[in-house]
Amino acid sequence: MSDREIKHPEPGNPRRRFLTNTVAGSAAGLMGTLPFTSVANAVERWDKEADVVVVGSGAAGLVAAVSAVYAGASVIIVEKAPVVGGTTAKSDGGYWIPNNRDMRAAGLVDNRIDAITFMARCARPQLFNPTDALLGLPEREYRLLETYYDNASKTVEFLEEISALKSFQAYPWPDYVEIPENKSPKGRAFTPRKPDGSYGRGVEIVRQLKAWLDDKKVPVLLRHRAKEVVRNERGEVVGLLATTKDGRTISLRAKKGVIFGSGGFGQNPEMMLNYQPLPIYGGLAVPGAEGDFVRIGQSVGAKLGNMANSWHMQILLEPALEVRSMPIGIVQPPGDSMILVNKYGERVVGEKRNYHDRTQAHFAWDALRSEYPNQLMFMVYDRRTAELFAGSYPLPAAGTAASYVISAASLAELEQAIQARLKKLSPRLGNIRLSDNFAKNLAATVTNFNRYAANGVDEQFQRGSKAYDIEWDAIYTSHPRPDTGWKMGEAPNPTMHPFQSDGPYYAIIVGATCLDTNGGPVINSSAQVLDADEKPISGLYGAGNCIASPAAQGYWGGGATIGPAMIYGFLAGSHAARSAVKQASSSVKAGGKQA
Repeated sequence: MSDREIKHPEPGNPRRRFLTNTVAGSAAGLMGTLPFTSVANAVERWDKEADVVVVGSGAAGLVAAVSAVYAGASVIIVEKAPVVGGTTAKSDGGYWIPNNRDMRAAGLVDNRIDAITFMARCARPQLFNPTDALLGLPEREYRLLETYYDNASKTVEFLEEISALKSFQAYPWPDYVEIPENKSPKGRAFTPRKPDGSYGRGVEIVRQLKAWLDDKKVPVLLRHRAKEVVRNERGEVVGLLATTKDGRTISLRAKKGVIFGSGGFGQNPEMMLNYQPLPIYGGLAVPGAEGDFVRIGQSVGAKLGNMANSWHMQILLEPALEVRSMPIGIVQPPGDSMILVNKYGERVVGEKRNYHDRTQAHFAWDALRSEYPNQLMFMVYDRRTAELFAGSYPLPAAGTAASYVISAASLAELEQAIQARLKKLSPRLGNIRLSDNFAKNLAATVTNFNRYAANGVDEQFQRGSKAYDIEWDAIYTSHPRPDTGWKMGEAPNPTMHPFQSDGPYYAIIVGATCLDTNGGPVINSSAQVLDADEKPISGLYGAGNCIASPAAQGYWGGGATIGPAMIYGFLAGSHAARSAVKQASSSVKAGGKQA
């Protein structure tokens, strides 16, 4: 067992065993004096003081606070929103935990090197080399994956043992990526267990963790936005400046460290434009996900990584143009007589593939036409799907209508209706129009799809050939309504059914978005933030979407966002709590600059 692993505590004395070998000693995190380049205002008086200051109250921040408190540290939580929870609170609440106890109890083997190989293959496919000792990855990134595997199940079990978060495998969901490297493709997704034994979502994660912290009298400063970290002359982080809702700046002394779990930059249009692949509309993160830690981290010399990647999902275009922070995205387009086509009326992706991979089809560049042909997609479906699966998001419920649904009596008329809608949206959308051959190509696409559906084999994109396609469609996204008169089960592929020969037909305009970004300051296996030379910035930690995610460009399965947030939040809190107190001398300056 490495010094990065968490020792699972023995019943009756969890604290002593857990803290032994959790993280490296605090001396390993120290670094020399940094080359300060500018001057900021000195901190003359601290308004509040704690061993550890945690920024953000989603899964990363709350778990970091729990681990620090359990290790004996005092903690203050800073949250810029008026409520706790961050994007975690609006999530489905899964966390991806390899080699978890429920898998082991079911006799499912999740071998260490096999799991790490799978994670590496997804994280950096362009670097992946199965014959290399580090699988082709930079060593730091490989070690992050090792640490994740080694600590994931232990962290969840420990949180349960101290009654901070109850977890279980509500259903053995298949991973999002089913490739030869994935030797254990089902059962890694955990969810919070509610007091009544049922499955809880993200808000339940927040509720349970917050209740544990409330019991320990941990203060949460709402409507406080992190502004700058404060460092001493040795370059150690010793505090945080935060602005209140009325514009005042307060100083928070952090004797052992500051931990950021403040979310990505999914709600920062300028950063999205400059760092992310085009085009992305709106976002599913909470409004406060504005990339604060990118700016703050840069101000103290943090190395940035993974800035071009996000947790991707498709979104309804028209509502996203109205409201940037959307409540929900399209996990999987519902229905069987349904396809996604681009501006040329052609299918470009398997409609039932996982949302992260499916969404990236929007980013394809056509070098001949110099355009993004899939910038928008059009979810086209017939009356059967509209009625049979009414109410399966984003289809309107039975007897209701939705302004974003476009309808027409024929496919040719559907082209005209879509083009009219695009023209109406052009002031906010740009000059996007359908190809002149859209209707002709769409008719041919439907004809081919009908043949695939009748035969049960999607010759283009193998729709329905993966466990994810079928199980998520049947259990989660496509709920048939009884007594509609439409038959089910007569087609050999449960995810496909031939379109009706007569209209009406429908279309919904779909764009790309993100659950949140997952790039930012780079961390090591103790969740310490690293500088440009990959040396730890003493006293500064990060976890969750605000840092360069260990998952890189991969999305291993349900909960691959919250899972790393929890595990690295735990490591951050443990390491910070065990660190030595850092002195804030009279020469301390805000923003990490020395006079």
